[in-house]
Amino acid sequence: MNESKETAANAGANNEDSAEVSIGRRLRRMRKDKALTVAALAEASSVSAGMISQIERGLSNPSIGTLERLRAVLGIPLTAFFEDREPAGPTSPTEERVRRADQRPFFQVGVNGMSKELLSPSGEHDLQFMVINIPPHTRSHEVMIGEGEKAGLVLEGRLSLIVAGETTALELGDSFQFDSRKAHGIANESDESARVLWIMHTRPQPAQF
Repeated sequence: MNESKETAANAGANNEDSAEVSIGRRLRRMRKDKALTVAALAEASSVSAGMISQIERGLSNPSIGTLERLRAVLGIPLTAFFEDREPAGPTSPTEERVRRADQRPFFQVGVNGMSKELLSPSGEHDLQFMVINIPPHTRSHEVMIGEGEKAGLVLEGRLSLIVAGETTALELGDSFQFDSRKAHGIANESDESARVLWIMHTRPQPAQF
């Protein structure tokens, strides 16, 4: 794992409202709820103890791939990293079905300017989808590879889809789908920003302690 891609020296890391601090605070709480040490979580998730410590202290901007590995071990939905649920109580049936446009969790990914808007409703879902905003001359890092499928639709700009070493140029309106067990990624090699609707259905193996 190339962890340096995820480590960010953010000026706002000490801001309790920053995305990094919020994710870190929730990760620490959920890890302790499971009675897991940082070392135990690191071993089960294949995320280094140093990276987990940086995330919990709000010093790292983790990728979705890293969060997927952590959430699989913790037995929580991906949305749990971006929303506070304890004060408000259990998720309502409507919240499990609908994500309001003005309530999308928005977060940066790594240090290359890529950002994501989570579209999936709250709660546990096998299918996750989001909008990914990709600045010019940027490519994805630390994508989640595993059982399942991924798909998408280009909403703005142009992209390159790389699957199993083969690159395919995508234009506005093009859609795609592939086996997520294959090495893959997306790249914006143009001078304009791009947006893609990203859908994933992965089935990570349960962690063994």
